[in-house]
Parts: sequence; C-alpha cells; structure tokens
Amino acid sequence: MSPENIERWVSDFGYGIILIGTYFDHFGIPLFIVFGGIAASTGTLNPIGVAICGFLGGWIGDLFLYFLGYKTGLNYWRQFAWVRKLDRAIAFTDNMLRTRPALMIVLGRFLFAVSKIVPPFAGMVRYDVRRYILFSLVGNLLFAGLYTLISVSAGPFIIAQLKGFKISSIVITLVLLVILGNVMRRFTPSR
Repeated sequence: MSPENIERWVSDFGYGIILIGTYFDHFGIPLFIVFGGIAASTGTLNPIGVAICGFLGGWIGDLFLYFLGYKTGLNYWRQFAWVRKLDRAIAFTDNMLRTRPALMIVLGRFLFAVSKIVPPFAGMVRYDVRRYILFSLVGNLLFAGLYTLISVSAGPFIIAQLKGFKISSIVITLVLLVILGNVMRRFTPSR
C-alpha cells in the first residue's frame, strides 16, 4: 500500500476510507489520518470529520482486538509457537497493565509497534473491561486529535514541498547514479 494510493483513496472516498483505513492501519504511521488532514488543509475535507473518523477507526479496531483476546484467552494463543516465544513480552504487558494501566493503554497507542499488541494482550490477561474501554477512548481521542491537528497545520507546507520534490528527487537520483557509476568503475576490476 503506497502513500500515493492512500492519497488518491482519501480524495476519492473521503471520510469512509479514513475510518476503514485507520481501523486496519495500526502498525505504522497513521497515513489515512495524515492524508485526511492534508486534504482538510486544502478545504477538501473537514478537519473535525477527519479526526472523528480517525478516532472511530482506531477505537473500534482496539476494542475488536481487546474482545478477541478476551474471548479466546491466553491459553488458546499459547498453542502457537510464535506466542510462546513472546512470554517475556506477555509478562511485561501483564505487569504494566497491573501497575501502570493508563500509561500502557493511552500512551501505548502512540507506539506503533505496541499499539496493536496491547489490546489483545489486555483482553487475554482479562484486564477490566470498563477501564480498558475508558483508557482506549482517551488514547484514541488524543491520537486522532493530535495527528489531525499536526497534519492540518503542516498540510500547506507539505503540499508546497511536494511540488518541488519531484524535480529535486530526479536531480538527486541522477547525481547519485553518476557517483555510483564512478565508484563502480573505480573499484571493479578491469577486463
């Protein structure tokens, strides 16, 4: 999934693709919210709509993973070898949910590698449902609001940079190819 595709989908499908994309995209930079915010900076979309769709997509995704983990339980997942290899991570998550649940759930939403590990593990270790829903709500509100605000604010700058980026990237690529060719000629044995 390339950024160009996401940009096109956001401009074509608007809020719906932000909601669906944010639901599925939890392992990297929230590109759907970012491109939605950039579109909102041009007036194509409403920033509040982008933030709400980003929030709902992330929160629904978190709740789905939490209840999946809650329903199946840790013993079910331990039958898989790759889960048994995560015993230290599971113990750490369990300890953090007992000692610092707000930190783990709210701020864990901002850690890309952790953001989709915490919900199912919280469910697997049977962390309190009401508290999880509350902390997940707060974390996703902050996450969607912050990314929408940053992308709407930086939207004009990003768009201005992209116009010159295409020409400069071609020039930089050509310069690097010339340098690479010279290095290759210098270090490869002659025939």
